[in-house]
Amino acid sequence: MNSISFKILPSSDSNDHEVRILIDGNDILGDDYLGIDPPAFFTQPNLVQTGKLLIGRCTCGCEGCGDYPVNVNILANKVSWTDHNGLILEFDKTNYEKVITQAQGDHSWEDIKRRVERLTSDLLNNTKTSDDYKFDWTSARIKENTITLSYSKGIEQKVFEFKWDGQTDNSAVTSAQAFIKREAKIASTN
Repeated sequence: MNSISFKILPSSDSNDHEVRILIDGNDILGDDYLGIDPPAFFTQPNLVQTGKLLIGRCTCGCEGCGDYPVNVNILANKVSWTDHNGLILEFDKTNYEKVITQAQGDHSWEDIKRRVERLTSDLLNNTKTSDDYKFDWTSARIKENTITLSYSKGIEQKVFEFKWDGQTDNSAVTSAQAFIKREAKIASTN
């Protein structure tokens, strides 16, 4: 059986972070691929269920451009990863699930901007506008002291912004709460 672990590193090429996948201590992506940004990587359903899993993206930083997918197969006692090049990896299912759960809950890699993105996303996650645009993402990395929000409906997108002090979680959370109150169009999708 193979062992799996993760290392999360900043990615200046893509202005985010990347999950580097270590198999038996060796980086499986090498120099050919950037890892997937942690929030995108660890929320993929096929990380813990059978299906296609995106583990790498083009070195330009864009998903959909030179991606590296693997096929995940979940069995009773093991998990396997295969790809079209003949890669075959097998993991003990119990250990695999434990490593995934630990990595999903580890936010030690986050700087203040990434942390407030997670916190504000948690607040806005199940919201939509009155015209049914649903919340997609939040970024504190586009403009200084500004949190940018994306809402979409089909292929259409609406972008909103609000200010924060650029230094504290509380400032971002308070500003997000004020944004929700100020924007009467925002309503829970529940």
